[in-house]
Amino acid sequence: MAIPGAQPQQPFSQQPTSVGTPAYQFNPYAQPSAPPPGPPGQPPTGPGRGGGPRWLWALGGVVVASVTWAATLMATGALEKDTADFRGHHFHHDMCEVAELASFKEDYELKDTSSDYPDGYSSRQKGYDISQCSRTMTKKGETSSTPPTTYVSTTVEWHKKSDPTGEFGSQQQVWEDQKSRTYKYEVSSVDGFGDEAYLVKEERGSSLGSLKLSVRAGWMTYEMRWSWFGGGIDEDADPPSVGTVTEWLKTDTRATLKALEKPDSKEVPGRDPDA
Repeated sequence: MAIPGAQPQQPFSQQPTSVGTPAYQFNPYAQPSAPPPGPPGQPPTGPGRGGGPRWLWALGGVVVASVTWAATLMATGALEKDTADFRGHHFHHDMCEVAELASFKEDYELKDTSSDYPDGYSSRQKGYDISQCSRTMTKKGETSSTPPTTYVSTTVEWHKKSDPTGEFGSQQQVWEDQKSRTYKYEVSSVDGFGDEAYLVKEERGSSLGSLKLSVRAGWMTYEMRWSWFGGGIDEDADPPSVGTVTEWLKTDTRATLKALEKPDSKEVPGRDPDA
């Protein structure tokens, strides 16, 4: 039987545990107190149960998750991969001026091709810079009208928006799949240069055709390539040995990478898009 003036009863799940005990009532003059215990499965929030309001529990979970996420990124180095790191190697617009060829010049001399076409080029883009030089060389003392020709090219790339680490090694290894009856390639790792380096050997038939030394230093990639083409009085003239050319590449690469640590000595044409 309903009692006049009594407050409406709560649903069964919130009924008082003893007869005659009034249900929760709203009192606008009462001091705020902790809310009643929540439904099963929720953290306790009543006095003496160390819970506090439920939103504090949720906030605490977010904070813990954020700290854990940040710690994971720091441990794996992910936070450090947002900015390009060239290991101190600066952009140079004239690689023909920077690329060292002292080892090659002991046996070869440069052929002047300035009247035909430029030896190199450079470009600065928003996400990528490149500077390249290709030099034509002939054997010292060669008097033939069609002497054996050697090319030495140096190419440097600054990857400003993407880290080349994950792909660099694979890009070198793919050369071993470029096999035919004429060309055969062999790839080997090289120690002592940047973060990783590889030597790619190309054989044309039974002769050495080219050697390429590729280096990655942070987000900068470097390549010095030597290519040989027979000619001269003796069309079957042999190229230098693999060991000899390898040492030339290593010596001149060390000198070139050292030179790239210095700022560009000339004003760069145009404006750096990222400046």
